[in-house]
Amino acid sequence: MNIANDEKTVSRQGSKPFVLRIAGPVGWFLATVALIAFVYDFISFAESGAYRVIPAGELWFNVHVASLNLIQAVIQRYVHPFLWDPIIATVLQWPLWSLLGAPAAILLAIVPNRRSASC
Repeated sequence: MNIANDEKTVSRQGSKPFVLRIAGPVGWFLATVALIAFVYDFISFAESGAYRVIPAGELWFNVHVASLNLIQAVIQRYVHPFLWDPIIATVLQWPLWSLLGAPAAILLAIVPNRRSASC
């Protein structure tokens, strides 16, 4: 049995680290949600005539208030109260499109280009 031949049968996808395999789909998902949030902000601007940033926390509150309250309670009781009030509360006041767009850009930047990998 030749081990060298067995190693050659491993696909390129299987030889990539887990982070690189998952970074592409997660990055594209985050970019899609960020784009939808930006379009939602733009439509609200077009309807009202004034740009009003829709914070991530407000959108989370409108979508599922129970999960927001649960996360707040768990973080304040079991992690540390300081983490919720000045840190996470501040982040939840940022626009959702920028909050998700930055990690999406980073994840998509670390994914190797398919054209350069196949050459």
